[in-house]
Amino acid sequence: MKIKGEYQIASSREKVWAALIDPEVLKECIPGCESLEKISDTEFAAKVIAAIGPVRAKFDTSLTLENMQPPESYTLVGSGKGGAAGFGSGSADVRLYEIDGGTQLTYSAEFKVGGKLAQVGSRLVLGATRKMAKEFFGNFSRRLDPHAQRIETAEEKGEGGISKTWLAVAAAVVVLLIWWFLLS
Repeated sequence: MKIKGEYQIASSREKVWAALIDPEVLKECIPGCESLEKISDTEFAAKVIAAIGPVRAKFDTSLTLENMQPPESYTLVGSGKGGAAGFGSGSADVRLYEIDGGTQLTYSAEFKVGGKLAQVGSRLVLGATRKMAKEFFGNFSRRLDPHAQRIETAEEKGEGGISKTWLAVAAAVVVLLIWWFLLS
């Protein structure tokens, strides 16, 4: 399953980058996050409570930041286990672009689930994951800029195309931060 999105934030790219790798900021923004621990400069461990359809569980998640190009982009690779609820794994590409008045954050993520989560149905899982991603990025963006704006993607507009700004980008603390923290 794939998810992507874009946000405009009235903060410098360096400030947005610093927030994307700050465990305290991430913990505050991730829905259901009980703990987030920085293991090293590129590794994190988290415990997140998530509910997707009838499946509710606490997920132990490990995340690794790869392909880091500060303050432009990185890839987030993660996996998590929720006991009998199942598992989730995937990667997200996150890119920060300088724009007039601030930064445009784009993300594109791929993930897969197994166990009970896979039995819930891909439409329900995809819908819940998109909702969590929007909530995380909304929280994250508003933390840096109370007037941050989410940009509607071409797919959301019904145009069926690929978002202009995004197609090379990825790694998100973002969708997969949420996905891995919530489902992994």
